[in-house]
Amino acid sequence: MKLTFPMIVAIVFLKLLLHQATCSRATASERAYDFELLNGGAVIARENPKTGGPCVVRVPDWLGPEERADPTARYYLYYSTHHGDHIRMKWAPSIEGPWAEYNLGGRFNGRTRRGVFDFRSDVTREQFGHIAMPDVHVDDASQRFIMFYHGENQPQTKTTSGINVPRVHESFVTTSRDGLNFHDPVTSGGQAGYGPQTVTVDGITRDVWIGPAYQRAFHYRNNWYSVSKRAILAKAKSSQYPFRHNANDPFGVAWTIESTPDQIWREDAVQFQGAYYSPAASFLASREFAEHHNNPHPGSRILSKNERINHVSCCVLPDSQLEVFFYVKKDPNDRFNAIYRIVYDIADPDFENWDVARDKSGNVIFDIVLTPEEIRAEVERYHPNAKPMYTVDPISLGDSWIFVDQDNSKYLFYSYVSQRFSGEEGEGQISAVRLVPRPKVQ
Repeated sequence: MKLTFPMIVAIVFLKLLLHQATCSRATASERAYDFELLNGGAVIARENPKTGGPCVVRVPDWLGPEERADPTARYYLYYSTHHGDHIRMKWAPSIEGPWAEYNLGGRFNGRTRRGVFDFRSDVTREQFGHIAMPDVHVDDASQRFIMFYHGENQPQTKTTSGINVPRVHESFVTTSRDGLNFHDPVTSGGQAGYGPQTVTVDGITRDVWIGPAYQRAFHYRNNWYSVSKRAILAKAKSSQYPFRHNANDPFGVAWTIESTPDQIWREDAVQFQGAYYSPAASFLASREFAEHHNNPHPGSRILSKNERINHVSCCVLPDSQLEVFFYVKKDPNDRFNAIYRIVYDIADPDFENWDVARDKSGNVIFDIVLTPEEIRAEVERYHPNAKPMYTVDPISLGDSWIFVDQDNSKYLFYSYVSQRFSGEEGEGQISAVRLVPRPKVQ
């Protein structure tokens, strides 16, 4: 049969459609999750251009209705403003919301306590530079709430015996019986037996410096670990007393920070990134990332210098793997404006040997989780006339928090820069999506 020109055009068009469909399937298989807007993409929090650091917990059953922020409260959302002086909290009867603001109240140091942890109401901590990035965990065994938080503590000094007491811009920890009051019981009306973990030498008291900045902690194999800025790993020195100060350096860092350079850094990334930070940072600075099939900007590397993996969140998977969700801060022209995922292999008993995980083909498990464009498209699809005052309109994504509920549903709470209301470096507003795992391609 002789092909006519219209037939040739039709064949070419069909081949093009088949190619596009194949590419779509291939692209889909590269990502671990689809997503659904939570409560239609509602804005959950907006305080100022640096609103971020979301963290969500389910209120435990051992806390009675009268002990909660509200008798109907089932979920607590902790968050902050990046350079603020207190940790904020909202509660909700459902993961969908609505979210209502909570303030502890009560006057100390001449000020009314805001949120659940307010340094202005504490005469011994009012010289803190700022506090932010709450990381809250429900400790069912001890029936308490544990909060890791980022901050800049009091100015540097020396003890009478000459011990240096540094001012650090790192992470600390405090506890609460009910998740509503994390204050010092002596100086700002906290609960007896709870509050900031401290160390005192020669009459100088400081909050224990637990680990690197912006810790996201997780409990694994009967011990505490964390992932921080630049995906740095750390481990508590003692599983029995994880929040005690370092006996050899009471005002120094308490946890052990992973410091064994991985193969990717030794053989490649060291040429571009002089310092070793973590296996994830090494991968992002490497040729392997530049050529990775999921790199949204092929040929580009992410060097942990000015640009870097910044605030992260994490989730332990059942097969000795750790998901690390992150955004990229100070990226030129905000090229990497989404939330990404890299996976650590944490099977080795020695965390110094943990490394990036690889799939069956030997590729590092790295993918895109969520982009601003996808969120806006989903909002437009369901709410074409949505107002950004109430509905998410991101142009850049930032801080994240992974929350897994009792039914194993997985949610991603995130901060974002608004197209209408702006923001700074991935922060400004908070919203959330439900993550839906994609079927694994065999």
